[in-house]
Amino acid sequence: MITRTFSHLVLALIVFIWIVPFVALVSTSLRSETEAKTSGFWTAFTPTVLGHRFSTHDKGSTVEFIEMSGNIFDRLNGEKSGFLVSGEVQSILIKARIMNPDKPGKTKLIRKLVPAGEPFETRGGSLVFQSNGDFTWTFPEATAPKPKKLDVFINQDPIFGADAYIEVLFDNKNVPNALISSFIVTIPATIIPITIAAFAAYAFAWMQFPGRDWLFVLVVSLMVVPTQLAFLPILQGFSGIASWATALNAWLTDCEINDSCQVASKSFPSLWITHTAFGLPLAIYLLRNYIVGLPKELLQSARIDGASHLQIFTRIIIPLSVPALASFSIFQFLWVWNDLIVALYIGPNNASDLVFPIRLQKQLGTFKDQLHLLNASAVISMIVPVIVFLSMQRYFIRGLLAGSVKGG
Repeated sequence: MITRTFSHLVLALIVFIWIVPFVALVSTSLRSETEAKTSGFWTAFTPTVLGHRFSTHDKGSTVEFIEMSGNIFDRLNGEKSGFLVSGEVQSILIKARIMNPDKPGKTKLIRKLVPAGEPFETRGGSLVFQSNGDFTWTFPEATAPKPKKLDVFINQDPIFGADAYIEVLFDNKNVPNALISSFIVTIPATIIPITIAAFAAYAFAWMQFPGRDWLFVLVVSLMVVPTQLAFLPILQGFSGIASWATALNAWLTDCEINDSCQVASKSFPSLWITHTAFGLPLAIYLLRNYIVGLPKELLQSARIDGASHLQIFTRIIIPLSVPALASFSIFQFLWVWNDLIVALYIGPNNASDLVFPIRLQKQLGTFKDQLHLLNASAVISMIVPVIVFLSMQRYFIRGLLAGSVKGG
């Protein structure tokens, strides 16, 4: 009983640790820039006191009046279509100069919070406001005063909007370009290794050839090679290929005329090759362990009926291996989609082809303290992996466990 309770507490703690940052990310992305800068995400779901600045009336008005009425919320919201301020007005901060009792003949600046219902003097008139935002500015005689800007503190109702998502998706072309680039990299970098690994896994599991077991051990041992250790030879290899391709292009075409002979060493194909190389050892290991556990009698019957290895692979192995294929697809897709270091060193470096993780890293300098925009971009980058995982989760556990406990 104690063990079960402890395990439940640990599981709840893990869920809490994962959920809180996600809620913080999403809630901040749905808040206005002012709210995101001035208060924490935990205040987004309850009324919060926030400061705003409003003007009593429009600049340039020459209409004389004795009493002018208005509403603070109407002045704040104006023509805004999103994040309309609502709530209860608590106080207005006024600044005024009064005679300094300590220094005769001189004045000093005072700051005072005026509560709702209490009139105060400003620009020769008396202004009073109510908690619902209505205010009245009264003068002893008809006059046309300049607009007065006042700092008001409002117990503001929670409000959310999608303005940040609209800005990063439609007003800024970098995020859509990064999404397209990530798809261009991730889809081939998932399909290519799983296709090669499926053929190799079948060969290691059911085909007899010299050195099969030693070759499988060699493939599995490649999983322990650090990614960073392979960067230097990979970069040298791609640079050599790019130089050779540039020379071949200059020899076969007239590219010198428009200076288009140069072949880039960092490109989408280089990312496909690199991710395929890094993902193949794990893919072969998982799929081989799964395929070797399939019923031997089923394959022997197919051989007796005259089926070739290709027919057995396409008509029997592939349909039965969908859970294992799906589980590795999730691993590979998530790894490639969220990869930063490989894309940073191997991928294209022109602005229009940057993948999403690099674009997010660069937005730290572009958006600076605009947390709502940064968080909106981060949420967008998370949506695709979440959709992929949820759509294939029924295969995930079954394929992963089968590939781990079965072997031959």
